[in-house]
Parts: sequence; structure tokens; C-alpha cells
Amino acid sequence: MTIRIFLLQLCTILCLYSGFGFSQSLVTINLDSVIICPITSSSNVIPSFSERECKTTNAWKIDPQNTALWVKTTVNVPEYMLKDKNPHSVYISGKAASKVYFNGQYLGSNGSPNVIPNLEQVGKIDAMFYVPANLIKPKINEIIIKMSSHHGFLTLSNPLNFIGFGIYSDPTYFIHRNLGVSIVPLGALLLGAIYFLVASFSPRNRPNNLLFLLMTSFASLQLFAEISRSLFSYPYPFQDVRLLLIVSLSLLFGLCFLTFIILKLEKNKPYLWIFAGGSFSLLTVLLTPGFDPKTALAIFVPSAISATLLTTQAVKTKSKEWAIYAAVFVLFSVTIVLTLTTFHDVLFYYIITGVLILLFVLQAQKLNQEQKDKEAEQALVAKLQFKLEQNQQQTEPSTIKINSAGKIEIIASNQVVFCKAAGDYVEINLKDHQQRLFTGSLKELESSLPKTFLRVHRSYLVNVEFINSLNTKSSQQSETSGAGFLRLHDAVEVPVSRRIMPTVRNYIKQS
Repeated sequence: MTIRIFLLQLCTILCLYSGFGFSQSLVTINLDSVIICPITSSSNVIPSFSERECKTTNAWKIDPQNTALWVKTTVNVPEYMLKDKNPHSVYISGKAASKVYFNGQYLGSNGSPNVIPNLEQVGKIDAMFYVPANLIKPKINEIIIKMSSHHGFLTLSNPLNFIGFGIYSDPTYFIHRNLGVSIVPLGALLLGAIYFLVASFSPRNRPNNLLFLLMTSFASLQLFAEISRSLFSYPYPFQDVRLLLIVSLSLLFGLCFLTFIILKLEKNKPYLWIFAGGSFSLLTVLLTPGFDPKTALAIFVPSAISATLLTTQAVKTKSKEWAIYAAVFVLFSVTIVLTLTTFHDVLFYYIITGVLILLFVLQAQKLNQEQKDKEAEQALVAKLQFKLEQNQQQTEPSTIKINSAGKIEIIASNQVVFCKAAGDYVEINLKDHQQRLFTGSLKELESSLPKTFLRVHRSYLVNVEFINSLNTKSSQQSETSGAGFLRLHDAVEVPVSRRIMPTVRNYIKQS
């Protein structure tokens, strides 16, 4: 049933995710007809693009990092955009400062590109340049861009994400139109982090609560780093920090994931296993090109290791619990492989939220079962202890000392039927129907009696050896007398309070 629910959640997530991506309000440049000319001087004169150093290439080969370039390309404006009354613009998303011309007309700049690093003014990671309607031609339109990227500390394999034409709007609008969909897992992860933070203060199951706290916190921070680009357009050097942060948080999350499973499997030398798995994950991330694959593999490697260990454990023990855990991690690992290039996007956070919820449910079920087993064990111990004290009372009964009328009287506890509070005294009713007065409270007397005496009412203490039956309250009883009564030795009746009735009933069943 648990796996069925998880599969249903996964299908729903994949259906939701299928609608993500760039809006249809944007069209990309012609990717295979790009001419690139390196810039060797500070001149702003547009080249003819027929110079010897210029070359025709694919749009993905545009790389202005640590240099400056002139780029010439074209875009096919569809007919529906020509008829659209909305304003339009050239949209550039990537790590570069840029200056844009459309059909020979200067549109504006994002920062100030320059061949000299110190003279470049950094631009935003996403920028739009308004195109006057009279410049837009049917079908083919020319775009010329001067760009440079001298700032930042990472060299990316694809520094430019998108160059195209579309409806004029805030650049962040096209990054993530389904921002509201991202808020759902972010809210769930934050609530989870708060819950596990509070739960971590309790000594019960603290290691697992701390691990869940770290996992939900890392996933929340990573999701916020992902959607930050759709919240505000930041200077492009910050992209390096953002990418490193996302990969680091993904790696930390994966390490916590692996730690949780290794501790659960109770492996010998667990920290050696964690160190080995973490080192292998880190090495894989460092050797993998591209930040999207790095982010996915930072989770995949720990998940695959966990899936392998869990599958081995499930086969070895033939346990249903381990089989469920193994199935979850195998399915999770397969999902990462199938969505390797897009796994770091919103899809990751929906899946990971579902997996964390499932792990928490499985963990809670196990803890509840352990608690029930512990309570049953404690009940058995209490029952055995009670039987031992019963046997002891029959063979070597304890005694109580009563100071009455200036003399001390010693009474065997196995002769006491019940005790009743009477103001500053306690009436001790004996087996032979005699009474003795104890100077003090019922609580004081109770502390000196063996566990075979049971408090059944605020004013009554009963020796369970003399209980014959437990009866519910009859219509003749007063409302204040209790919820029922005990029939004792020689048909003596003692009231049982409503609050204590369940305890008394359970006690009699066990005895």
C-alpha cells in the first residue's frame, strides 16, 4: 500500500512537471546560423562579419567568458507575433554583459561589455531589450550582440542559456512561469524542517530527527537557490555562487540520505561507510562536467549506494520492511537516471518531498510498533513483579507500624483488607473485621505498603488479594460514590472513581 501511494505521487509529479519550461511567447534564434567575431580593441564599430577571424558556428558555442565577442544571428518572427499588439523584445539569458542591435538599430545594453576586464560593467543574468514595432520584419530578422564576461570565478560549459525574441516583460517571467508550483514543495520542506527542529529537542529518536532536519533544511535552501532566479534578476557573477551553492546543498543532502540508511542498517564501522560513500560522491561530482549533471549525480550516487545496500539486506533477511525501503530507493535512483538533465529543476523537489514523507511515515510506523512492543514488555515485567510481590506477601508478609494511644502496634500487611481516609486519620480495616487508626494521610500509608495495595479512589486503598469482583455503578449508588465498586472479603463494597476505573479494570485483568 505504501509503495502504491508513492507511485501515485510520482505519476502526479511527472504530470505536473510536463508543463514546465520556457513560454510559447518566446522564440529562439536560428541556432545553426551564428557568426562569431572576437574583439581585439575597444572600438564599438560593428564588424562586417566577413573578416578572416570570424567563424560560423552553433549558438551553443557562443562563449564570451574571459573575452569579448561580436555575435551575429537571425530569428524567425512567427506571424502570430506580428499580429500581436503586445510590445516585443530581444531576450538574453546568460553570464555576460551585452549590447544589442536589431535589424541595424541599437536597442540598449545590459551592463557595458568591453574587451578590457576592468572597463566592463557587469550586467544582469537575464535581460530584455525593447524592440519598436516598426523594426520587426516578417520572418527573418537580424540580431547583433556585443558581449563580454570577465567577472566571476567559474568557467561554465554553457554560459548562455537562451537568446531569442518574444513578448516584452520582466525577464524573470520567462524563467519560471510556474513559480507557484515551486512554492508547494518549498512550504512542505520548510514545515518539515520546523517539525524536525522541534522534535530534535526530544531525546527519543534524536539522531533520525536531526538527519531529517538537515535533509529538509538542505532541500529547502537548494529549492530557494533554484527559484531565486525567478524572483529577481541578479548580476551575472552571482550565478557562479548560486550554482556552487546548489551543487553543495545537493551533495550535503545526498550525504544525509546515505547516513540515514547506513545508520538504519546498523553497519559495522558506520562512519567508515559514510566517509567512503561521501568521498565517492564528491569525486564523481568533481569529475563530472556541467552543473546540471553534477547536481543530479550528487543525489544519484548516495541513492544508488543506499539502493544496493538495502536490496542486499532485503534479499538476505527476506524482510518486508527492507524490501519496501529497497524498492523506494531503486525507484528513486531510476527516476534520476531517466531525468538526468532536468532532475535538478522543480521535479527534484516534488520527488524528494514525496520520498522524505514516505521515509518519515515508514520511520513513524516502526517507532509506533517499537513503542507498542516496549509497552507490552513493560506490562509483562509489571505483571511478573506483581506476582513476585504476591508470593512474597504470602510467604513473608511485610508489616506496618501504627502509633495509636501512645503505643506502637505492628500489623501484617496481608491482614489488611482496605484502608479508608478519615480526616487526619486513616481507618485500617482488617480481615477479622477489626479496625485500627493510622495517624497520618492515606498517601503516607500507601508509601509504606507493598505494591499489592491499589489506590481505587481518592479515599480508598485496597489489598488486591481480597478483591472478589469489579462491578459498574448501580442505580442506587450516589453520583459521588464513584463509577463502580469493588466487592471485597465478606461482601464489603468499596467505591472506584471514574478516573481510576480503567486502571483498576486493567490491573484486575493482569492479576
